[in-house]
Amino acid sequence: MGRQILLIALILAALVFALIFVTSMSDAIADKYAYLSSGHLQIHNQTTIDDIPYPFERVSKAPALLYSKTHTELILLKGVDPSYFEGVRSKELTMIESSLQETTLMEVMISSTLAQSLDVTAGMHLGLMISSEERLRPTLVFIRSIYESGYTELDQNLVFTSNEQLLSLAHLPLSYELLVPIQEIQSAYEALQAQGYDVTTWAQEAPAIEQNLQTSKEATFIVLIFIAVLLGYMISELARQIVADDQRQIIILRLLGSSKRIITTSYFLTLMTATFLATILGVGGGVALSYALTYLLQFLAVSSTSPLSFYLLRFSITIPTLRLIILSLIVLASSALSLLITLLITLRDQNVPTLTFD
Repeated sequence: MGRQILLIALILAALVFALIFVTSMSDAIADKYAYLSSGHLQIHNQTTIDDIPYPFERVSKAPALLYSKTHTELILLKGVDPSYFEGVRSKELTMIESSLQETTLMEVMISSTLAQSLDVTAGMHLGLMISSEERLRPTLVFIRSIYESGYTELDQNLVFTSNEQLLSLAHLPLSYELLVPIQEIQSAYEALQAQGYDVTTWAQEAPAIEQNLQTSKEATFIVLIFIAVLLGYMISELARQIVADDQRQIIILRLLGSSKRIITTSYFLTLMTATFLATILGVGGGVALSYALTYLLQFLAVSSTSPLSFYLLRFSITIPTLRLIILSLIVLASSALSLLITLLITLRDQNVPTLTFD
């Protein structure tokens, strides 16, 4: 039985690992967008804001074209204050290259992904054409630094500059980005609306991204539930094999007067105890494997040839406790049901007058 328990534990560990991996990556992508692109909440059409119990930063945004001598890219140009990259946001970016050269031109900070696409380095010049309500404003900009956030999908079009320089170039509205704990986003959103603020959440700012992340998590969880149910069938096959192997012992017990109910209950409790043990081992093994994988992903993240280079590979592990409990209960419930049905069918025809030794 030991090998069967180990096999069940390994299968469940794989399910737990898949659940943790998808949940952690999805939450990390959502946080990455919130920290660098939109904030968890965004307040619009306000010159100042008061009595906000959350950290906030002024930002301005505009779609623009950025072009080098040989390439052109459509970007989102984001104006920020110097304090923007302090605190938690400082952990979201890694500075790859900077230039100390003095310049009077507008300065920009581009990603390593964008720098590679445009074939430029820090200290070089780029052409910028920003679209405002009034007119197109072509200008020359200086690449002050190159950053990397770890998520190529975000890096390939997000460019930072200073609020002062961007607002002097184009008449753009200011907004305020708020960083809010995930569990407080909805309550903070409702409280700010009640105060009369024009506020949006990061999901409203990027609905397609939020929908894709939620769909990925929900679809993965549903698939894992189906696999967990099938795992119960595998355990029932284990019960059938054990009963067949123990037929001599069952004959002796029946001849000694043991009822079918006692024998069925005994096998059921024994196998459910083994299943419970395999579940604990599987969940623990899946969690441990998830934490171990972060080191491998960090190694892959620095490899430009990695097939996973377009995914966010540096993230913290998030344990979806409720979903792990649900998955474990489904495994136990499906196992209990399949075990009971299998034992009743297997032991049904084993009456004392018809039992004989081989």
